[in-house]
Amino acid sequence: MIRLVIDKGVQTITERCDDCGCHVRNLTIDDILVKKNNDMVIKNSKGEEVTNTSPRPKCYCEHCSHD
Repeated sequence: MIRLVIDKGVQTITERCDDCGCHVRNLTIDDILVKKNNDMVIKNSKGEEVTNTSPRPKCYCEHCSHD
């Protein structure tokens, strides 16, 4: 799962384990950009066109195993 926290104007995006909710890693906007299937052109912070149209896969920490 992804957690967005805005505290005193500071935005923090983190990836959390889908089972226990522990912190897995910090993310940026570029990590979570997804393009809808339409003609709109979306670019990331580097000016590259975003082509990802699929949702993020489930995320699990080292302690929670899902095969």
